[in-house]
Amino acid sequence: MNLFRFERNPHTINFSDVSRCALKTAGVFVFALIMMVNSSAFAQQYNNPNAGGQNPGKAQEIFQKAKQAFAAGDYAASVNLLELAKNYNHSDKNIIHMLALAYAEQGDNYNAMLWFRSALSLDYNFLEARNNYGIFLNKTGKQKEAKKEFETCIQINPNYANAHYGRGSILKDQGDLDGAIEEFRTAIRLRPQYYEARRDLGLCVYEKYNSGALKDISESVEQLRSAAKLVPRSPMIHYYLGTIWCAQGNLDEAEKEFRVTLMNDPQHGAGHYELGKLRYLRGDIDRCMDEMGAALKVNPTYTESKQYPNINRKETKTYLAKCKELKHYYPAAIRDWTEVASQTRSNNEILSHIKELQRLEQRKQKASGKKNAPVFDEDEVNSLIIRGTEEVDEGNYQGAKATFNRALEINPNCWEAYQHLGGILEQEGDLTRASQSYQKAMELEPACCGLYYNMGYVLEKMRLPVEAGRMYKRYHECDGRYPYDPKHITQLQLEDVRQQMRERSK
Repeated sequence: MNLFRFERNPHTINFSDVSRCALKTAGVFVFALIMMVNSSAFAQQYNNPNAGGQNPGKAQEIFQKAKQAFAAGDYAASVNLLELAKNYNHSDKNIIHMLALAYAEQGDNYNAMLWFRSALSLDYNFLEARNNYGIFLNKTGKQKEAKKEFETCIQINPNYANAHYGRGSILKDQGDLDGAIEEFRTAIRLRPQYYEARRDLGLCVYEKYNSGALKDISESVEQLRSAAKLVPRSPMIHYYLGTIWCAQGNLDEAEKEFRVTLMNDPQHGAGHYELGKLRYLRGDIDRCMDEMGAALKVNPTYTESKQYPNINRKETKTYLAKCKELKHYYPAAIRDWTEVASQTRSNNEILSHIKELQRLEQRKQKASGKKNAPVFDEDEVNSLIIRGTEEVDEGNYQGAKATFNRALEINPNCWEAYQHLGGILEQEGDLTRASQSYQKAMELEPACCGLYYNMGYVLEKMRLPVEAGRMYKRYHECDGRYPYDPKHITQLQLEDVRQQMRERSK
């Protein structure tokens, strides 16, 4: 035990304390120095894009390959490349966005949604990604969420045309035609070359016209024609125009559009069907058979892959059966009617008709063996009719006239020849003589309903609305229904009623 106790003078310097202080100061200095060095190193590492496995240059190189695979439709390869690319750059929103698109194309909705959201978390204002996310949501049945995404895009940038189109598409599906039309018009104002917006605006206006809410269809035709100029090789845009012209009763313009449809894609089954139906209504059963047969040959898988309208096989077979019956090809007509009957619930009337055709075939066979049988060869006449139609298609009208007249020399009661001659005269602008030829065909074959519709159409061209309305009525009595929207036919028949009332009041 220390027996001595010293009092420390406050003014006395204690060298041991100084040493400890110096050591502490030196320690702090060294620590600060180390931290400065380490901080510099850390900062250098943080600012280095290649640190931690990140390599934006490498990511872009792989990204370009992924885009090529995506464009080629190899979505599996694109996904693999994009998964690799994002490992080299986690913060590249474009890589993440395309990864979402690739997964969506593969049908992997879970991963597609995951990466769409990831892209938007990197950039809330990423309009392209948000718009595509809206499209994805709409396709997967989430219309409410999709509409919200499109509206967010519009809030971010009111001049973003794609979002207006997307919102318009949803409104159209929901039955809000006025809202859809407004959005499509906005999209077109922002981007005049917007094909899809013009196409859908035209269809919306037509739908509204069809419902009776509009009296003028000119905007529909105008927009669809503008769309056709933007993408002239689109089969569907010409198909839409053709159907609208049919509804308006302008079969000439409709036929042009359906033929362009088939020029752009000969495998457009609905185009073949509509053209065949139109030719039947012009009394041309030969071309009707050709087109209906072509429609049935189109592979349904191809139609589905192109998202074309499906054809109604039963209706197609019905037209074929009618035409073959008129050509007296009874066995072939019986086969087609039998298939129609198999697809009809209440088919007693069709089955009775089949039995009648069987009796007609038996009579035909018996008559061919009699001495007083027709002296002309039916096969020769039919081959002349086919050759004449081919000459018309080639533009050789004089040759076609000679061919059809030759058919009439062999069989003076060949109504098809009169009908085709009327068609040539109509093309040449001689409507009076054309109507006379058509009238002769009607007298020889009153069972062909299309002849009445054809005559009504020609009478309209001749500015004889009352007579045209009456002829359309005869078609309805023959076939039981009108083939297209009967608005313009109703107007013609109302004119007939007015004329009768005026005559009574005299």
